[in-house]
Amino acid sequence: MPPWLGTPTQRYRALLIAILCLILYAVLRQAHAALVPFFLGFILAYLLVPLVDFLDRHAPRFLKRWKLSRRLAIILVYLLVLGGIAGLLAYFIPALSSQAQEFGRILPSYIRQAERLLTVDIQSLLERIPEGIRDTVETTVENAVVTLGETLRRGVEGTLRTLWQTLGFIIGVLIVPIWLFYVLNDTDRLRRSVKRMIPERMDADVRNIITIVDGLLSAYVRGQLLVCLLVGVMTTILLLVFRINLALLLGTFAGLFEIVPFLGPWIGAVPAVLIALLRSPMTALWVALGFLAIQQIEANFLSPRISGQAVRFHPAIVMILVVVGSEVAGLLGVLLAVPVSAVVRDVFQYLYLRTTERGATPEMAMETLNARHL
Repeated sequence: MPPWLGTPTQRYRALLIAILCLILYAVLRQAHAALVPFFLGFILAYLLVPLVDFLDRHAPRFLKRWKLSRRLAIILVYLLVLGGIAGLLAYFIPALSSQAQEFGRILPSYIRQAERLLTVDIQSLLERIPEGIRDTVETTVENAVVTLGETLRRGVEGTLRTLWQTLGFIIGVLIVPIWLFYVLNDTDRLRRSVKRMIPERMDADVRNIITIVDGLLSAYVRGQLLVCLLVGVMTTILLLVFRINLALLLGTFAGLFEIVPFLGPWIGAVPAVLIALLRSPMTALWVALGFLAIQQIEANFLSPRISGQAVRFHPAIVMILVVVGSEVAGLLGVLLAVPVSAVVRDVFQYLYLRTTERGATPEMAMETLNARHL
C-alpha cells in the first residue's frame, strides 16, 4: 500500500477527494456548454492581466493609498477594449458584412464557373484512366465530396445548436464581464490563496511549474493573436493589389485560420486562390506566390520573433498533434493541441530532472531546462 494511504485518516481523505473529483467531472460534463463563455473570459483575463498590472504599478500614489488604483486600471482597460470593439463595429464589421453579403450574392455565379472548369478538367483526367477502374474512381470522388459536405454541415449545426440554444451559455455571456472584473481585481488575492494551499516543501516546484506554463502560454497565445492580425492585414493588401473581389473578407478568413497550427495558413489561402483562378490562371498563380511569400515571412520572421518559438515542435510533429487533437476534442482540440503538448513536454522534463538519482534542486532543474531551450 502506498505511504499516502497508510493510515485510516489518509484513506478517508483520498476517498473524499476521489468523490469530489467524480462530482466535479459529472457537473462539468453536463454544463460544459454553459462554461464556454467563462473559458473565453479566462483567456481574456490572461491576456489583460499584464496590462492591468502595468497600469496599477504606475498609478499615482494617492490612488494606491485609497486602494483605487487597480479598479481604475481595470476600468481604463475596459474602456480601451470597448473602444476597440466600437471601432470594429463602426468601420471593420460593416465593411466585412457588406462583402459577406456580396459574396452570398455572387456565390452562385462562382459555383457555375467552378463547375465548368472542374467538369472539363475532371473529364479529361478520367478519360486517361483505364475504363476498368474509371467507375471506381468516379464513385470514390462522389462519395468523398458528399461525406465531406455532410460532415461540415453536421459539425456547424451541432456546434451552433449546442452553444446558442443553451440558456446557461446566454447567461454566461451576460455574466462574464462582471466575473472578469472580479478576477482582474483580485488577482493578487487569488495568487496568495493558491500559495497558502501549497505545502511549503513543494512551493519552489509549484512556482517553477507555473513559470514554465505561463511562459509558454503567454508567448504562444499573445504571439498567435498578433501573427493572425499581421497575416490578415498582409493578405488583404495582397488581394487589393491584384484587385481580387472581397479582399477584406478573404483577408479576415486567412487571418482567422492562421491560428490553426501549420495547416491553417494553407486552408486560409484556398478561397482567395480559387476566386483568383476564376479570373485567370495567371492571376491565381501570382496570388498563390503572394501567399507563399506571406507564409515565408510568417514562418521565418514573425513567429520566431513574436512567439519566441515557444512550442519548438517540428512541423511533422505539429501535424500529428493537430490530427490527434481534432479526434480527441474537435475544434477546441485543434486549437489547444500544440500549446498543451508543449506545456506537458516542458513540465515533464522539469519533473524528470527533479526525480533523477542525483536529486537536482528546483533551481538546478530550471537552469538545465532553460539551457536546453537555448
